[in-house]
Amino acid sequence: MSTLSPPENDRQLVRVQAISGAIFALFLLAHLVNQMLAALGPAVYDDAQRLMRRGYQAPVLEIVLILAPLFIHAGAGVLRMLRRRARGQRTSTSLGPRLHRLSGIVLLIFFVGHTFATRGASLLYGVYPEFAGIAFTLRWVPAYFIPYYTVFAIAGLYHCVYGLGIALPMLGLRSLSPLRRPRLLVPLAGLGSLLIILGMLGFGGVLCDAGKPEQSPYARLLVRLGVAHAPAPSAPVGR
Repeated sequence: MSTLSPPENDRQLVRVQAISGAIFALFLLAHLVNQMLAALGPAVYDDAQRLMRRGYQAPVLEIVLILAPLFIHAGAGVLRMLRRRARGQRTSTSLGPRLHRLSGIVLLIFFVGHTFATRGASLLYGVYPEFAGIAFTLRWVPAYFIPYYTVFAIAGLYHCVYGLGIALPMLGLRSLSPLRRPRLLVPLAGLGSLLIILGMLGFGGVLCDAGKPEQSPYARLLVRLGVAHAPAPSAPVGR
């Protein structure tokens, strides 16, 4: 969302985008915290994910709290962008809003593939990636998956925090507008990014014993589908 005041006929669309984004943020923040917990090892990560899955993967909740808000928020964002271009309207050139737009574009590019690779495996084959599945992908194609997971998660964190600083005041919580101000945004995004990186080190076997992810159900599924080659023996990322 831009910090510039939208035209009158866009105000309703902005509100729809704000409400849908705030709802989806509940899932996104839980998802990011789960990734941070990977620094503590497979058991902590998997236990937290299994507990949260009982809620957000309940059929009604998955549609109401995740899928519908996600598509509405993304669709509203794309529509607003097209309308701005049609009017020749310039967007804010300040760093905060620019990073917010850029992180949104990153999320748009990758979320379909990410959702299919994770949720598709569980819906079609009953296999959840969990800690071992993610650890396997890092060892399978590290040059792609290490920067992919890291950038994707940090973009999600920034977009979420900055977006809530816009959306929540619009919904009546004006005291939370400082979320998008540098004095609060920078330390929150910095700390969150550090915890995400520590989580990545957990997946990579640097901070904890990642076990033998090539023997996980997710790795075996990828091999069976011909997506991945037969896995090599475990060797922690970076060693």
